[in-house]
Amino acid sequence: MRAPPQLRDEALVAALDDATAGKRTRLFDLLAIASGLPGERANLTLAQAFANACAGKKKKADDLVFAMATLDARTAPGATSREFLPVCGILALGERAAADKSIRERALAVLHDAAEDPRFRVRKVVPTALARIGAEMGDELLQAVEHWMNGYFQAAAVLLAMCDSRWLGKLRGDDYYLPVIRIDQGLTLIKHAPRAAARYPGFKALLEVLGTAPATLGTHFGLPVFDRLVSWTECDMPEIRDAIRKNLKDKRLVGRWSDQFERVRHWLEQNEKPPRDPTRIVHGMRGRGKKRGGC
Repeated sequence: MRAPPQLRDEALVAALDDATAGKRTRLFDLLAIASGLPGERANLTLAQAFANACAGKKKKADDLVFAMATLDARTAPGATSREFLPVCGILALGERAAADKSIRERALAVLHDAAEDPRFRVRKVVPTALARIGAEMGDELLQAVEHWMNGYFQAAAVLLAMCDSRWLGKLRGDDYYLPVIRIDQGLTLIKHAPRAAARYPGFKALLEVLGTAPATLGTHFGLPVFDRLVSWTECDMPEIRDAIRKNLKDKRLVGRWSDQFERVRHWLEQNEKPPRDPTRIVHGMRGRGKKRGGC
């Protein structure tokens, strides 16, 4: 196992000390300079090192961490070097909440809102922070995030975090029903979405995650996950059926789970409704005027 990244730059270490005392300008400037932004990739190694350093300062860093995690898009605009500041804050919040039970409820509320932040880099690190907390809370966190499953981005964040090995490894096999319920809730959210939701970034994000997360969770929890996927093959909503198909491309399903792979595939084919006019079918398209779903 790799050692967690450490904050080694002396100027950043000194600036962090000053920031925990209330003088944040220098820290923010140095982090922005080293962020790698604007650019294609943020310096997430530095962000995690910063988060670990904040965890080491314990409660002394909390005011700073919460302030950074909640910087809005006016103060830290997306696609600029300042976007790196809330990214660092979110990761640091995950580390602190993992270590300190007293701030978890407040931290989870911040992460819930950050999951649908308009800045995609901020959204992207929420599952990482959530998984870090899950590594300490295990199944308890699965219960705490139930209300997250009412939002597209939030539900996607929960499913992604569940697939993170740090949290996944702490989920007990005797509580498999909770992961299965979370998968079911994600699929149900898609099923009952209004037609206009297909254009929403959150809808697309959740649908993408549903094309991979069940396979990952299936390799860990086994039969209950595959049973649930089989039940969803009765749904004639193209988006859901395509998401199930994408899961079957996961190479980890070959071997130990081959029989379950074939079972889900079989029922997908069995429940495929023939088009009214096979000569005019376009894969993934729904007929106009029909109600969405049908499952």
